[in-house]
Amino acid sequence: MGMQNKRRTSNSHATKTQKRQAQSLDMVFEFIEKHNWKLFRIASLGFGFLIFLIYFCQNHFYPDFDLFSFLSLLATAALMGGLMVLVIAFGFCAPGWIWSEAFFNDKPISAKLEQFINRDMPKERMDHHLINRYFFVPGLLCIVAFWVALYFFNDGTAFTLGLLAGPIVTGLIFGLFLQKNYKLPPYSWAKFAIAAFLVFFIGNFVAFLSTLALVKEAPAAVKVGNGLPLMAACFFVALLVFTIITAVIRSNLRYVLIISPLIAAVLMLWSNTWVVLPGKIVNLLGLGNYQAEQVILNSDLCEKYKAIEGYGVKKNCSLNDVHMIWSMGSTTVMTWQFANQEFKVKIPSNSILSTRIYVPKAVTEPEHQPSSLPPPDPNTTQTP
Repeated sequence: MGMQNKRRTSNSHATKTQKRQAQSLDMVFEFIEKHNWKLFRIASLGFGFLIFLIYFCQNHFYPDFDLFSFLSLLATAALMGGLMVLVIAFGFCAPGWIWSEAFFNDKPISAKLEQFINRDMPKERMDHHLINRYFFVPGLLCIVAFWVALYFFNDGTAFTLGLLAGPIVTGLIFGLFLQKNYKLPPYSWAKFAIAAFLVFFIGNFVAFLSTLALVKEAPAAVKVGNGLPLMAACFFVALLVFTIITAVIRSNLRYVLIISPLIAAVLMLWSNTWVVLPGKIVNLLGLGNYQAEQVILNSDLCEKYKAIEGYGVKKNCSLNDVHMIWSMGSTTVMTWQFANQEFKVKIPSNSILSTRIYVPKAVTEPEHQPSSLPPPDPNTTQTP
């Protein structure tokens, strides 16, 4: 009796803690719904300014104008960065959402599973049981299958077995066990197999892309065991993230709106995406971070720079192969190399007469011109 009372008190204490956490999150959602437009404007402008600020700190300068006077510029940068965050967040939320909504929220299946919910098996414990046995374990087996396929095969067979055959076989096996253990309706194993294939195919694909992003930033890690230990670690961490998000989805789908962007931001920080993203956005907006074949200076600045022999200014007042860091406003920041030295200057924008932007030349194959002459007869002797 004493042990039962202790269990009841511990269960009631855990239930109260979960209710308090749920109430606090509900209060956050109520606040967001009440002030959604104001929060959206503040967050978008702040996020856009953060992107530019990272780029300014990377290149050790700050423009000579107030960025907040160009609200459309901040909003555009925030939109581009926000789309990147949303794509990553969707990639990590898709497996758990498909697993929960496409199969376990199906009416005949959910009605059958509700029969197993009682005092000894509450819904939270039931969800944890299902997630551990029918999400984490088959996901782990899919990772092992993909890893083994990459170890024994070096061509496209590895991806065929790892990304396609592994999820299909795993879904069929665990679908049969799930239907048998919970006495689900007929052909429930087929529904689970289809859902599991989509879940673990997307999961392995997202984990593979995450591994490639990490390898670009840490190429030395690939040298250890041909990169297989690194891939195994990345896939396992991705599976843990998928499992956590699935548990959040089963608890309350709205909570994912808060957790998934945070996870995406952390993963972008882990893969050094925040280091590269600001420069790419500045380049897409045409504000800087692009290569110029030639920059022609006006006569005043040209005479000053010609007096400095190490700057490498040509006779026609031009600088070749210049990297334009920033070209918006009254000040331009640029850098170039000459005689194994790198120069970085800030000059007035009106000192630049013209800029020829570097455009990659497309390699074109010479077209075969049909000849109007008949082909030579092989039996005829050719004379030089």
